[in-house]
Amino acid sequence: MAKIILEPNETFEHFHSEASSTTLLSGSAHYRMDDIEKELELDVPVLTPPMKSHILTNTGSMECVIGCSH
Repeated sequence: MAKIILEPNETFEHFHSEASSTTLLSGSAHYRMDDIEKELELDVPVLTPPMKSHILTNTGSMECVIGCSH
């Protein structure tokens, strides 16, 4: 599992060639893919199809850590 660390208000956009699972490990973050938007919940994975760009945004006042498996 790769870990993505985002500072407050930082945004990270990326995609994978394989299906992926995104999981909030600490902090607060927002997930967006196409028309799907949601606040990530601690330890609740969100699945992303292959080759779909998705955007993660730290919505909290401290850094957040997001796990990404593919």
